[in-house]
Amino acid sequence: MGTQNTDVKPINKQFAKYAIPAVIGMVVQALYTVLDGIIVGQGIGEIALAAINIVFPFGMIVIALAMLIAVGGANVYSFYKGQGDLAKANNIFCQCMTLAFAVGIMTALPGFFLREQLVVLAGANEALLPSTEAYMKWMSAFFLFQMIVCTLSVFVRNDNAPRLVMAATSTGAIINAVLDVIYILVLHYGVEAAAITNGIGMLVELSFYVAHFAGKKGSLRIRKPIFHFSDIKRIVSNGFATFLIEFSLPAVTFSFNLAIIYVVGTLGVTAYSIVGYVCAIINMILIGVTQGAQPLMSLYHGQGNKRAFTHIYRLGLRTNFLAPVILVSLCLLFSSGIVSLFRAGNPELTALTGHMLRFYPLAYIPIGITMMNILFFQTTEQNAFSSVISLLRCMGFIQIFLVVSVFLFAGRGLYLAFFLGELCHLTISQILVQRAKRLENAALQTGDTAANEIAESQIS
Repeated sequence: MGTQNTDVKPINKQFAKYAIPAVIGMVVQALYTVLDGIIVGQGIGEIALAAINIVFPFGMIVIALAMLIAVGGANVYSFYKGQGDLAKANNIFCQCMTLAFAVGIMTALPGFFLREQLVVLAGANEALLPSTEAYMKWMSAFFLFQMIVCTLSVFVRNDNAPRLVMAATSTGAIINAVLDVIYILVLHYGVEAAAITNGIGMLVELSFYVAHFAGKKGSLRIRKPIFHFSDIKRIVSNGFATFLIEFSLPAVTFSFNLAIIYVVGTLGVTAYSIVGYVCAIINMILIGVTQGAQPLMSLYHGQGNKRAFTHIYRLGLRTNFLAPVILVSLCLLFSSGIVSLFRAGNPELTALTGHMLRFYPLAYIPIGITMMNILFFQTTEQNAFSSVISLLRCMGFIQIFLVVSVFLFAGRGLYLAFFLGELCHLTISQILVQRAKRLENAALQTGDTAANEIAESQIS
């Protein structure tokens, strides 16, 4: 037993080296997001909170596209790195950066010029339209930088610099928060200031990554890419599940916005935006753990080290279960106090938001395990399974439970639809993981039997 513990100590240390900075960086970002909501709610008002929640899915779509390229590419990059082929690994990075630049431009242009049509499509009514359009105008102006920053953060972490990514994300978030206080609480600018300061924070984060390459730290180098269709196909195939994971958040938000407007009205969207800010902390921690595990699982898969791969996977599972259990419990205990931070003096809003907080965050308990199961399939390049699970999380059980709640039960149980849907996703993902393990063990046993038969025949 003592030997076994000694054997896994280096693996535990590696997991901590990647996961802790990733989680800290994500938590700082999440705390900034919460602070941003508090500042907007206290400094501008309820309409501004609702407007940001309406526009929020568009920003998440851009992040989803960035993660498709970044995580898909990073899995392939770390695989080649594990095999010792640094030239191929670096070319994967260069291809991904070029793709990120192109997609950033393609998202920024329609976001800026078609902003009115887009926010109306997302559910903005007459009361919300001016604020949503103003926020969308400035948010879309920074879509290109968002693509580049997201892509670089994943690759720099895979380039043995998890602490640099933590410092970059934390510093960008802190500067963003300080500027929010100045422009919204002191100078009393409108909702567009929240989008502009967010863009400035991204530029600060980008400067850290530029310094990483200028100082020629790590093995990544910016070169002219040599494009191979097979590489692009492999990147997209590996990253598609992550795209769907990121896309699931705006898809769920969009679905709930429509359902809540139908059942409750504008006040319900404001309450839901507050719940979204609180849940961002839980979600960011789960993402941080998953992102911390990804470089190691990809690397160990490339090396063929099944034991280390499995140990990292199990560490991720435990962490992603315990963290949301603790945080969801805090939401249940302190729901009223949490609401008052964002907007005091409206008893109806406080009661409605407190009610949501007692049910909606429960979904993050199954989500944490499902995310690690998806990562299991991504890093072993069983992309069909990871894509199916992720696709269901975007459009599937959650929407079914929402429709049932709205049209059959007049909105009763509306906020439990998220939990029930994610419970279905967890069940499916767990069944598929166990199936994959059984098939792998069967293949190994078959291989051992065949090897023994060959050896016996050679002896005879």
